[in-house]
Amino acid sequence: MDIQKNEMKNSLVLLSEVMPHLRSVSLGVWVKCGSRFEDPEVSGIAHFIEHLLFKGTTTRSTEEIAKTIDSVGGQLNAFTEKEYIGFYARVLDEHLPLAFDLLADIVLNPAFPSKEIERERNVIFEEISMIEDSPQELVLDSYIERCWKGHPLGRPIAGTKKTVAAISRNDVKKFFKRNFTAGNIILSAAGNIEHEKIQRLAEKYFAGLETGVPTTPGDPPVFRPGRSVRRKAYLEQTHICLGTIAPNVSSMERYCAILLNGILGGGISSRLFQNIREKKGLVYSIYSMLACHHDAGTLTVYAGTAHETAAEVVELTLKEFRKMRRELVSGEELKRAKECIKGAITLSLESSSSRMTNMAQQMIYQGRLQDIEETLSSVDSVTEREIRELANRILDPSHFVLTAISGGNGADIKAVSFDA
Repeated sequence: MDIQKNEMKNSLVLLSEVMPHLRSVSLGVWVKCGSRFEDPEVSGIAHFIEHLLFKGTTTRSTEEIAKTIDSVGGQLNAFTEKEYIGFYARVLDEHLPLAFDLLADIVLNPAFPSKEIERERNVIFEEISMIEDSPQELVLDSYIERCWKGHPLGRPIAGTKKTVAAISRNDVKKFFKRNFTAGNIILSAAGNIEHEKIQRLAEKYFAGLETGVPTTPGDPPVFRPGRSVRRKAYLEQTHICLGTIAPNVSSMERYCAILLNGILGGGISSRLFQNIREKKGLVYSIYSMLACHHDAGTLTVYAGTAHETAAEVVELTLKEFRKMRRELVSGEELKRAKECIKGAITLSLESSSSRMTNMAQQMIYQGRLQDIEETLSSVDSVTEREIRELANRILDPSHFVLTAISGGNGADIKAVSFDA
């Protein structure tokens, strides 16, 4: 593994990994200012800015940005998460200078044209409406809001129509100036590259960027158990999220949590899938997932089922929770889960874009680069007893959150006892 980490004079962190067997290069600009760092009255502004940075710079129009990347057959995109925004380009190795020039222009020199702000505001209104029309996304947003009620982690990344409507051009410029600084940025590159060339290009385009004041996560959230059911009359199914607290992203218990999640509902051989879909036929989709942040985490089960079987699905899921607490997982089941996780980790790192992303996320959350062998070894070291000990702590009914969106009245879901 040929990886280098450098810190520029202005505190910008530069990561590069040489993958000489490829022809592609992936370049990412990672800014540590996701939706968690917003004031409540401008909720959604980080996501808004992610959109706006593609709407023209001081030297390029929206159309020119599109033509530049298309002229070399490259890919250009961005996304907003709770704790960071990512901008990335993937091109042939010979077009690396162009990718640097284009990404730097987008991230450092946005024009924020007033007409584009209003046009993109309407696009985001449509995005929020699309979420409202997608019960699977909507129930998860409701679940997260319930888990972290009153904390920025609980707010939707896109904001609400009310908060997005209130965001002014001045708000956009202030948020951008405060957060898009060298101390908040990680440059990550992977592919058929040379470390020295990456450093020269980084100095050329980013050396003049002010260090600024790095953002911090702020106060940790308080997990708030409870349940809520929302009615949408047109729905043919009841959509359910049932979950609990989980270790944060830097906890050594995260590997134990990853395996617990895999055994519980992480794949088609998982307990939830086999016992509720395959043996009972009560759902088409059921799975569990981990969401880990700097100082908090959730383990969540999603299921979609008929209104009349919703309570049964919740009860069967709770039964699997209790089994995880009371019984040791079998050696065979744990071995299968470990091989599944290790295989998924290894396969996920076979492209330049995935390597670039992995390096940046490690620096954001761990502050260091971790060799894949260290990760795989950490997965292998987890024992059956450690999984049961973690399950006993986090799968305690006092921690449970249940949200549902249903075409029915949801009374049977509300009546399910967590302690049964």
